Amino acid sequence: MEPREQKDCRRMIFLCFLLVLALVSTFYTTPIQSQEAKFPSKAIEVIVPYSSGGFMDVGTRIFAESMSRELKVPVVVKNQPGGGGLIGATAFLNTKPDGYTFLSCSAGGTITTVQLAKTPPFDPRKDLLPIAYVVDVPIAMAVPKTSPFKSFQDFLQFAKSNPGKLRGGFSAPGGETHIMYMAIIKDGKIEAKIVPYVGIPELVTALLGEHLDWASLSLPAITPYVKSGDARVLLLTRTAQDMPGVPAGSDIGLNSFSLNMWTGFFTHPQTPKAAYDTLVSAVKAASKDPELIKKLTNAGFNVSYKDPHEFSNLINQQWEILSQIIKETGMKVN
Repeated sequence: MEPREQKDCRRMIFLCFLLVLALVSTFYTTPIQSQEAKFPSKAIEVIVPYSSGGFMDVGTRIFAESMSRELKVPVVVKNQPGGGGLIGATAFLNTKPDGYTFLSCSAGGTITTVQLAKTPPFDPRKDLLPIAYVVDVPIAMAVPKTSPFKSFQDFLQFAKSNPGKLRGGFSAPGGETHIMYMAIIKDGKIEAKIVPYVGIPELVTALLGEHLDWASLSLPAITPYVKSGDARVLLLTRTAQDMPGVPAGSDIGLNSFSLNMWTGFFTHPQTPKAAYDTLVSAVKAASKDPELIKKLTNAGFNVSYKDPHEFSNLINQQWEILSQIIKETGMKVN
């Protein structure tokens, strides 16, 4: 028989071996598991499906700064313009649904251009998961300083008496300014020559140069020229403090002229819950940041946070409303 001392020694060696094995296993697995569980552990990218310097880009970059502080990682803006927002939105849908890429978009890029596409590339009600609605600005109907129209009623009266004579323009075919242009024509029961422009600078230059009789564009885009006396705003989708006396569409019976230009954040429906909840919390916290609110207000934005549920309801409502406007006006884009 084996001496008792030898048995005890063997048992002790075996127990030590198991202890070492357990420690080695913990050493190699715990850091990996904790790293996988932690979000975010690297930079996050936000896709903006429009050019840099525009309404969407400016608002998103201001938000990205505040979100970076909340998340403790860089939030990097990537512009992917084209197709009225469809190119960037579709590119986002092809990214990995891990929370490290999200989309900043508007009604133009997620609703109207989708509805106007011959083959809709996605359905925002199913393929995009709302994080939050963050900011909006009114859309304005503006005229050059030499215009004889001092009010929207002046404009409407002339347009009805002279069908097809007035030339109107907008930027971003298929976007919000286009659909609100068509809303004026629909609700006002008028005819006008339609002149689309690729961007805001070209549209503003044409309006100030009197190549257009009126234009539909975001309020921040025309405000500097109103202040300098080079343009006048006759109508807004929502009243604004900076434009006293200018009515909203709903004030004068143009109920379809009510879509503000908004910016909202979306991610993939397949995003892990922990990552999604973190993004939702970061955006909510950022929207309360006094520094962010000041920057956005100075840039002409209205900070109007809506949580995922409220934002989802808005998307569904606007999908129906805008679909009806497109159908009734026969709106099309090339």
